[in-house]
Amino acid sequence: MSVIEKDKIDGIGKSKSNKELLFLITDHLDWSDERYHLVTLQDKINSYVLYIESEQFKEIYPDDEFDFFTIEIHFKHPIIEKCSQFLDVVAKQLGQYAIKISAQTN
Repeated sequence: MSVIEKDKIDGIGKSKSNKELLFLITDHLDWSDERYHLVTLQDKINSYVLYIESEQFKEIYPDDEFDFFTIEIHFKHPIIEKCSQFLDVVAKQLGQYAIKISAQTN
């Protein structure tokens, strides 16, 4: 699975404390087409937020209650400044809904 498959969850799991639900986005795209890459990433994040808001995760974890959620984005290529700015805005918006964004470059 990858960032381009917006209707699929790349990975999901609970934290060691069982208070946090972790989501994985794997992003293999390079930045040759910045606009496409950012829109694709935005679509994927939006689908994860919808998954969280609609509590579809209860199908996997029916008896668990989570205090917050983290969407970890693993980038194959170093992120560009526009992506960093985009993720900052998204993190601020989602923070009020107990959703965090984490970006890592492999």
